[in-house]
Amino acid sequence: MAITQQDNGSWLLDLTLGGRGGKRVRRQFPTKEKARRFEAKLLTNNEQALESVHQADKRRLVDLINLWFSHHGATLKDGQRRLTCLLTLADALGNPIASMFKPSSFTDYRATRLKEGTSANTLNHYQAYLCAVFNELIRLGEWTRPNPLKTVRRIKLDERELSFLTHEQISLLLSHLTGDAYKVSLLCLSTGARWSEAEKLRAEQIQDCRVTFSGTKSGKVRVIPITPDLQEELKSKKMGRLFSPCVGVFRGAVNKSGIVLPDGQLTHVLRHSFASHFMMNGGNILTLQKILGHASLTMTLRYSHLAPEHLQEATRLNPVVTLSSFL
Repeated sequence: MAITQQDNGSWLLDLTLGGRGGKRVRRQFPTKEKARRFEAKLLTNNEQALESVHQADKRRLVDLINLWFSHHGATLKDGQRRLTCLLTLADALGNPIASMFKPSSFTDYRATRLKEGTSANTLNHYQAYLCAVFNELIRLGEWTRPNPLKTVRRIKLDERELSFLTHEQISLLLSHLTGDAYKVSLLCLSTGARWSEAEKLRAEQIQDCRVTFSGTKSGKVRVIPITPDLQEELKSKKMGRLFSPCVGVFRGAVNKSGIVLPDGQLTHVLRHSFASHFMMNGGNILTLQKILGHASLTMTLRYSHLAPEHLQEATRLNPVVTLSSFL
């Protein structure tokens, strides 16, 4: 409580103005009533001071975005890409005065974009980026109002099925691949690496039948074992990049093979295929999480239904199977 009675009979007012991080006021009074009056005066004056600051704040949304980038965004791996998205978003929103930006300002924009065909997933990303701008500026003390997007719910998305290649499709695809595209595909299928991680691999990152992936999406280093035969096939020199950019060759091979893949899952189907076959062959879900480099087990659990024992109790414990014991 802000007002407490002390051992000597006086009353102590202990109040932090503006919440955590604000100015702290501690003062003793002979009576509780005087302490309450002073507290009310402080709170009233503080609210008026804050309102005066808010009214004087004429910064626009672009100003906050640039401030966020200079203080924090520039340190992010995808900071420049986020900045481009945010500036485009601010322009689409009319670059309003930030203190007048309301939840409905974004939800109205979102409704319009949905009608125009923009995917819900893309709009959720835009919302997350803009929400992060306000959150970071609040942490830095550069924004004193609440986050206007705090109460806006993201669009609920249906879980997307992850496609993977069967053994027959893998053989078919590899038969249409040659050179670096063939080797990069083998590496992805053998380690679950993302195409960008495998394509940029250097010879120094393959040692003692282990591949070290650095500069990953999560920023963490992953070390994955490979077979001696694969190491011999991949490591054509002792130093430097092993492969040239070859995603176009891979795309052409997929088209020639006749394999149809969902949108957005071109090279990523190799990573999904590794994870899917790993689980179907009895692999451990926690081991798979480490191999794929997922920060959260939730991401890896998308593959759990492929495990041989997944929900097998359903075939033994359903009422049809157990009905015979009552007849």
